Amino acid sequence: MFSLAEAPPKGHLKTFVKSIIVEEGRTLLSEEESKRFLSGYGIPVTEVFVAQGVEAAAARAKEIGYPVVLKIVSPDITHKTEVGGVALDIGSEEKLREAYNRMLHSVKGKAPEAHITGVSVQRMIENIDYELILGAKKDRDFGSVILFGMGGIGAEILKDYAIGLPPLNQTLARRLMEETKVYKMLQGFRGKAPADFNQLEQILVSFSNLIVDFPGILEMDVNPLSVSKGKAMAIDARIVMDKECIEYTTPYPHLVIAPYPARYIMPWRLSDGTEVLLRPIRPEDEPLEREMLSSLSEETLRMRFFRMIGEITHEMLVRFCNIDYDRDMAVVAEITEDRKRRIIGIGRFAGEHDLKTGEIGILVHDAFQGKGLGYKLMQVLINIAKEKGLEELHGTALTENTRILRMVREFNFTREYLPGGVTDIRLKLTG
Repeated sequence: MFSLAEAPPKGHLKTFVKSIIVEEGRTLLSEEESKRFLSGYGIPVTEVFVAQGVEAAAARAKEIGYPVVLKIVSPDITHKTEVGGVALDIGSEEKLREAYNRMLHSVKGKAPEAHITGVSVQRMIENIDYELILGAKKDRDFGSVILFGMGGIGAEILKDYAIGLPPLNQTLARRLMEETKVYKMLQGFRGKAPADFNQLEQILVSFSNLIVDFPGILEMDVNPLSVSKGKAMAIDARIVMDKECIEYTTPYPHLVIAPYPARYIMPWRLSDGTEVLLRPIRPEDEPLEREMLSSLSEETLRMRFFRMIGEITHEMLVRFCNIDYDRDMAVVAEITEDRKRRIIGIGRFAGEHDLKTGEIGILVHDAFQGKGLGYKLMQVLINIAKEKGLEELHGTALTENTRILRMVREFNFTREYLPGGVTDIRLKLTG
């Protein structure tokens, strides 16, 4: 067993889950077990001690200090408050003993068939400014989804929440929060301190990583995720496992969007020696891509897009930067100038519905053309497309764009000149 003070290794968590489902035959994890997962991913939690009797509960409360919270522990009770299984703000041993006995009486009356394994004792978090909810559910059509919004007793009444798809990064986590009404409150409300948004972003990202790593999680909720003096902490947590998903043959059977493919990150140099980082695009690259597109010459834009681009909108950039890495790929070339990051080239292919073909395109900034970057991006994309099992890459280029046509000829693309001054290019990746 692991204490919440010492987060267990992730590999042990997977073994732990399997033992619960296979050996014990249950899918509902206790609060202590659920918090063990959160703690393992760096999410702050209130530590749980499960007492087997009132004397043990009183001893633990004396150790951690009053006020404390008591909660019933039972694998058969999902919502503890509905059966009187929660007692808050207990300020003395006398009140603890009263609450303990009253709780057991209430639970046995309202859930007589439930097997009670103990009563948890934990520190009461005082002066809570905001209560949030963080949850996940595996949807039959969309795979796992993540929910963020107003928590506590207002969660079901106000229904202020937003839903996102894992994996989340910090940019997507902030956007998820921004879609809720409680986001404005978190900036400071009626004299309450604002929430630490950097911490909240990290909690959402860590929660997303947990969901990504465990396809067997059917449902999970942290309610409330309480914020006090700016800092967030998980007060209660619940996990329901999917007994049909103990073993799985693919890494992410529950995700609509594949995680960031860090294996494609590589250093490189232009022909003039400039250091370049080649990496898959990220959603947070939106400002860098906007900067690149807005600084291109009219001629370069026309050669790539066959026309001038008017306003570079947020919606346009979202389509460029938020991609499904499982079927599409966009690789950016990044340099650092005067300690500022800058994108100087982008190569991408978009997989088509048959998942056998993809449309490819290369764009290199004017100031860095003729230095081998276009060739390198093409080489990287071809290798990734082959790895993904694509059978063909194709694209369209202006016939007057001799530079790109000369490059694709070296990669053995076929070229078919079409009416209207365009050329169809195709590369067979198999056979």
